[in-house]
Amino acid sequence: MDFQQLVNSRLVKQEANALYKSLAPLVELDPKFADLILMDLAKIVRICGRSDRELTANELLAYLVIYALIKKDSEKLTVALNNWEFSEETRLKYQKQTLQILLEMTGGESQDERLMLPSVLSQYDQEKHTSYLNDAVNATYRFAQVIVKADGNISMQEMDALSQIWQLLHDYRKLSRYQEGFATPAGTISQPSSDRLPTEPKPAEAPTPPTDVKTPEELAQILEKALAELHELVGLENIKEEVTTLANLLKVQKIRVDRGLAKTPVSLHSVFGGPPGTGKTTVARLTSRIFEGLGFLSKGHLVETDRSGMVAGYIGQTAKKVDELVTSALDGVLFIDEAYALVPAEGGRDFGQEAIDILLKRMEDYRDRLVVIVAGYTDEMGNFIESNPGLKSRFNRYFYFNDYEPSELVAIFESMARKSHFNLTLEAQDRLRQLLETLYANRDKNFGNARLVRNLFEKSVERQANRLAVLSDFTDELLTTLIPEDIPMTFSSDRLGDAKREAQS
Repeated sequence: MDFQQLVNSRLVKQEANALYKSLAPLVELDPKFADLILMDLAKIVRICGRSDRELTANELLAYLVIYALIKKDSEKLTVALNNWEFSEETRLKYQKQTLQILLEMTGGESQDERLMLPSVLSQYDQEKHTSYLNDAVNATYRFAQVIVKADGNISMQEMDALSQIWQLLHDYRKLSRYQEGFATPAGTISQPSSDRLPTEPKPAEAPTPPTDVKTPEELAQILEKALAELHELVGLENIKEEVTTLANLLKVQKIRVDRGLAKTPVSLHSVFGGPPGTGKTTVARLTSRIFEGLGFLSKGHLVETDRSGMVAGYIGQTAKKVDELVTSALDGVLFIDEAYALVPAEGGRDFGQEAIDILLKRMEDYRDRLVVIVAGYTDEMGNFIESNPGLKSRFNRYFYFNDYEPSELVAIFESMARKSHFNLTLEAQDRLRQLLETLYANRDKNFGNARLVRNLFEKSVERQANRLAVLSDFTDELLTTLIPEDIPMTFSSDRLGDAKREAQS
């Protein structure tokens, strides 16, 4: 066995041990769960092996470790952990034994690849008010990811195998009452025949998850870069602290899960409350990448929308629009701006209420693949969340964005100027500061914050261009310098009103 194979075999052993720690509570709860687990894992290993047209030594090793741990077979465990890499004769012997176990667990050459554990746990959780399903599904999928990488490469066929496994793990068939002996560990565990499948319609399948598995190093880089960009933002000190605290909580939660410890439920769906232009969309985008870096979202992208993107004008189309948005946001964040506009003004029902109902259903359907952030004015968002018990139960994490202070508004302007290769003279800085202090002192609910500053910067560049247009010779210094005359005397987010005032002056 060469060095790379040795490294891969050790990785496989580590992940098999991590999977066992995640599933051990089920085995301890009732030993009959052990057969379900081993049967499903055997199917998963065979699906992965079929993608290569053969089962490799490390794929068989992965199953041998988990089998020996669950069955408490000290002989096989000793071979898997201590002798596998160093004795070819022993390895070949136990490869044959493991292959025979796989065939027995999966019914020989049977093509039935349905995974039963997710369905059983889905029903068990509902009946017992427990939460075993998510941990078991997530741990099993991580195990499958390691198996397909066991030979050091990931082929297109193995990516297809991962996609198939994801769908099988998320096909929670609700077993009917006459199958209850199979569905709960209290009864006899036996695979139901095809004519006893539930007649209830199958829920819509989740779109295929991404199969470009990132390495721990890549995820660490994504996390580090996103946090760095967050802390480089002007102001928002309370937001930075809260997001960093959430990231630390999730990091520790992931470590606990990897070590088989109890998982504390953490809701990632959030409410961003605050005036316009305070960085809510920017923070949402960075938060999505932080979740990706921590391994909670596999893509970490942001899909932005508002009422107009969710609500149609006639029957039957709102559900379609919401479904399309959710599908595009899976494995990332769906960001809904001015979400309170979805609630009918008169408190009745309209297509906005339909959009909320569909969204809540999809949040439950894809609870492991979707984070929703709703944003808007603080008071209106409070009323929005209180308007629906479903919203209130799902959104319990709040971030409050405040107006930028005058000094922060100046810093934002100067940052925009630097990125566009502009400098302000000291006199221009003084005039800018005075203007922003006046605007801040007279602000109302619609104060634009960073948006106002961007408009002010664009207006200043326009004024500089008008000032330079009459010149015949330009230097870099002239082109990159803003002087007091380039900063407007008055300004607001109402560009039309500003234009009228300038025309009258």
